[in-house]
Amino acid sequence: MITLGTFSRLLPAFVLISALALAGGAASADDQGPSDVVAEVGGHKITKAELDQHASDNMARARSQLISAQEGFYEAERSALDREIDKQLLTQEAAKQHITGDELLKRVVQGRVKDPSEETMRIYYLGSGTKEPYEAVRDKIMRSIRALEEKQAADEYLKALRAKQTIKVTLLPPRQEVAIGDLPLVGAAGAPITVVEFADYQCPYCRQEEPTMQRLREQFKDKVKIAYRDFPLPMHPYAHKAAEAARCASDQGKFWPYHDKIFTGTADALTIPALKSTARELGLNGDKFDKCLDSSQESAAVEKDYNDGRGLGISGTPTIFINGYALNGAASYDSIEEVVQQQLDTVKSAGAGSKPQAKTDSSRRVAQNN
Repeated sequence: MITLGTFSRLLPAFVLISALALAGGAASADDQGPSDVVAEVGGHKITKAELDQHASDNMARARSQLISAQEGFYEAERSALDREIDKQLLTQEAAKQHITGDELLKRVVQGRVKDPSEETMRIYYLGSGTKEPYEAVRDKIMRSIRALEEKQAADEYLKALRAKQTIKVTLLPPRQEVAIGDLPLVGAAGAPITVVEFADYQCPYCRQEEPTMQRLREQFKDKVKIAYRDFPLPMHPYAHKAAEAARCASDQGKFWPYHDKIFTGTADALTIPALKSTARELGLNGDKFDKCLDSSQESAAVEKDYNDGRGLGISGTPTIFINGYALNGAASYDSIEEVVQQQLDTVKSAGAGSKPQAKTDSSRRVAQNN
């Protein structure tokens, strides 16, 4: 998470982003097709496809840096906006008591926070690892513990104020055009919201995020369709084969049951024998599944997803796109729900004829084995 203290380092990148956005009259590299000629040397034509092939690593790195700058700017904006929302909530509540927001927060915190007990401070002291005598650092320990408790009390109070008030946030994260890939979707075919998750079956943060994604599927049902795309990280030795296994299951019409099963299992569930055992537990044709997995039949498809993800600037998992708006890391359900609701409000205000903003593939199967 970027802080306002680092914002100045992002300013040059933001200026570049703004310039690119304003340069609407000039065609960008993304506007050109793979067969377009970008240069001609002594009669030899260099096409966009050749350029992309030879410069793919540098281009992916540059795109990633640009996207990171955009995301960093958004995070700085969002952090500032959250502070302003909290300030406004305090001001409104304090007005009822004819005091200032700062006075209200101070009153609330002081009423909830007491000095820590001697036992608590001694436990804190033992865990600190300091070589100084307890009596020499006792007051410092007390201030540190009080500061932590005061922050917790303030956060809880502000959270309670937010729960009582209607808050509508229209600030959105950076947006990209994101294709949904070739795996089956879960959800309604005509859903106005398209969620694309790039994830890794061995990634602990992806596993942490899985209950959130399950909750999203359950809560929004016909309003959201969800696509899963593979982004197996190189440091996870089982991730690539697990992604292949899920695709082998998809070939037999069981992608989502298989996906859910190996995501909620232990790390041991990602070994090849375990992947094959899971296929049989789900009633798949074992011989057909084994042949698919052992031959690496789906390896190229996994690599395509990974490379597409790199082209979007993804460097870690999970990365979730909601109608193209990116959320990085194990996002909270509240964060995801907020963007989904923003998009639903946008579609509703635009009328029933609005189309989802994310790219879709007309040949895709929807809600296979939901």
